[in-house]
Amino acid sequence: MNIIEHCCAERQLGSLLRESKGHAALFQTNGDMTLQKWMKATMLMVGDRPRTLTLAVPVFTEKMMKAVAKYLQLGWVEHLRLMTTEPLTQEALQHFAGMTCPDADATGVVAAMELAADASVPDGLLMFTGPKGTVVVQGPMFDTITPRLCLYAGVFGRTEGLAVRSITDTWEARFRARRYEADHTPATATPASPSATQKASASGETKKSRTRKTKKNNENTETHPEER
Repeated sequence: MNIIEHCCAERQLGSLLRESKGHAALFQTNGDMTLQKWMKATMLMVGDRPRTLTLAVPVFTEKMMKAVAKYLQLGWVEHLRLMTTEPLTQEALQHFAGMTCPDADATGVVAAMELAADASVPDGLLMFTGPKGTVVVQGPMFDTITPRLCLYAGVFGRTEGLAVRSITDTWEARFRARRYEADHTPATATPASPSATQKASASGETKKSRTRKTKKNNENTETHPEER
């Protein structure tokens, strides 16, 4: 069984997956490969921009957000597709948007981002798609070094090749079936209280009921200041 080492992951993984072209390869790590390291080891395999990053992780942690936001902010990744166990909260979306684009709109939605949620998300999956093909690594995606023996499967090849599609077709169908739209209501927004709503309604009715009154002796007509 091949061991991918933290210090040489980019060279070792690239060599292994290219030699295994046409079928998936199995390999192990000692738990020292974080999501950030997997991204660095695989991104350049698919060629230059534009690139799409697909991630499936049980929880999109703060450290994961920082790692992915950097790639989006620098333009290394053009499009992000993220699947988690539970839908991201509006606060989490706003927080991630702030990391990615400080001047993001109030909804906290990153434009180049698709979301999906599935309670049966496994330990993790990372997939880069670019001009030169697609690379997939399936296995635990840690945000910190976690010493233990971990088993992974990976494949690299043409995006439309049979070896790649044998994995990606299943994930694409699953992603489409579990997609959800981000809530476009800012998390800080609060619904108007019943009293405020009633006041607004009453005010509207009052304005509608106001009519212009013509003074006697042909004097000028005067309207309410709010109606001028």
